[in-house]
Amino acid sequence: MLFIEGHTHQPEFTFDEKRFVEIFTGIAADFFSEAPDLSLSFVEPDEIQDLNKRFRQYDEITDVLSFPADGEIDPDTAAEYLGDILICTQKASDQAAASGHSLENELLLLFIHGYLHLLGYDHQTADEKAEMWQLQDNYLKQFNILLGRKPGEDFESEA
Repeated sequence: MLFIEGHTHQPEFTFDEKRFVEIFTGIAADFFSEAPDLSLSFVEPDEIQDLNKRFRQYDEITDVLSFPADGEIDPDTAAEYLGDILICTQKASDQAAASGHSLENELLLLFIHGYLHLLGYDHQTADEKAEMWQLQDNYLKQFNILLGRKPGEDFESEA
């Protein structure tokens, strides 16, 4: 099950929850016989900067962070708890504007990117990056998410 929380103070911020659930379910079907639990939170720049500094030692605002739960089982649902994805709505909005695509599509890109991190993919080496970017690109195409830039081309996501 996908749990979505909003911690953003942007009054104009909206998103299509059904699209996130569709993508969550579609990707889960490729990796699990039963979908895990996962939480997605939309946060403010100061919150993501603080978390980035505390857990990654980068004192900067980033677009998305992923925190794996390392096989934790939800005692209420008996489902595997995959982890948490946090997306900075302001950073996503800035990136969408700079890239020439919608905020919704940027949010979906960041969600897929964070989800892949929770599934164990990374982009620390050239080989890892090629594998993760190919899979990310496949999901962008599968879910018809059109971007005005190639992910990672203009600026790196730092999940």
